Amino acid sequence: MKGISARLAEVNRRLASSFGTPKSCPHEMPPVWNLVLTILSQNTTDACRDRAFAALRKKYPTFPRLAAADAGELAETIRPAGLSRTKSASILAALSRLKQERGGYTLDFLESMPLPEARDYITSFGGVGVKTANILLLFSFGFPAFPVDTHVFRVVKRLGLVPPSASPAKAALLLEPHIPEGAHVSTHLNIIQLGREICRPRNPLCPSCPLLKVCPTGAEPVPERGSR
Repeated sequence: MKGISARLAEVNRRLASSFGTPKSCPHEMPPVWNLVLTILSQNTTDACRDRAFAALRKKYPTFPRLAAADAGELAETIRPAGLSRTKSASILAALSRLKQERGGYTLDFLESMPLPEARDYITSFGGVGVKTANILLLFSFGFPAFPVDTHVFRVVKRLGLVPPSASPAKAALLLEPHIPEGAHVSTHLNIIQLGREICRPRNPLCPSCPLLKVCPTGAEPVPERGSR
């Protein structure tokens, strides 16, 4: 069997052939706003996250106004994202810490750090895990980080690219060094598209999958009806 680097390169090629090669994330904004957005994104849908973020930006258009927000009012504003009290506390704590440590609301200093150090810093904030940190580092700074959300996790497990017992965070760290150079964005976004449209949690559309020939799960024979 091919090594993991070669398999990921083939996955990337096949997905790019089917879906194109996305270059960036649609949410291009200052890194601290991306930090807020990724905190809102946890355990919710993109649509709910975006509704909450739009309401937050409308009510608190600047970092100083957001940092001075009442926690309860902020929680009510971001209610569409779910877990609003927890996320409100995480957002306010992150802004307060940046102000205390850096004298302002900036993450630009991360650019000069090695990826593991930058990730350790971001994940030291409450409510920020490896997936959230990797999203921020990949899309705001261009680090070769690999976010693993529920769609990516499902696909890479079905492809046999990570051990069955791996957590999403462990899967991200295992796969990250093997993604083709310069392809972390396209691989991440194309696998998400595959997971949403074809490699669905239930009733995946395996015959239509561009990865069928390299997927051990999709290639498994379907048991005949009535067989045990």
